[in-house]
Amino acid sequence: MIDNNNFDQEIIEKKSTAMITFTADWCRPCTLQKPIIEALAKTYAGKVLIEIIDVDAQTELSDRFAARTLPTTVLFAQGEIVEALAGFQSEEFLTSYLELIMAEVAKAAAKA
Repeated sequence: MIDNNNFDQEIIEKKSTAMITFTADWCRPCTLQKPIIEALAKTYAGKVLIEIIDVDAQTELSDRFAARTLPTTVLFAQGEIVEALAGFQSEEFLTSYLELIMAEVAKAAAKA
């Protein structure tokens, strides 16, 4: 589980491809987003680090990424922020974005 204590190590230092979604139990759109994120986590297990972060439990981390509108999804490629998306995102949109990021990471790795 990603939290404020291990975020830099797990995402930045490891140059991870990741999708972090900030949610809250009291947020209605978040309750709709969570099953999508959980399904994507299963689909991309071992390829993309996908985590759900509760803003009430991880206030430092949510402040760091300015997660004001919930849900907020932050996408990383090789430990760098690619995009921050505010609000509910469809499974199709997130899947296509993850596929694009993975293709770019693979292309960069092939050049290295």
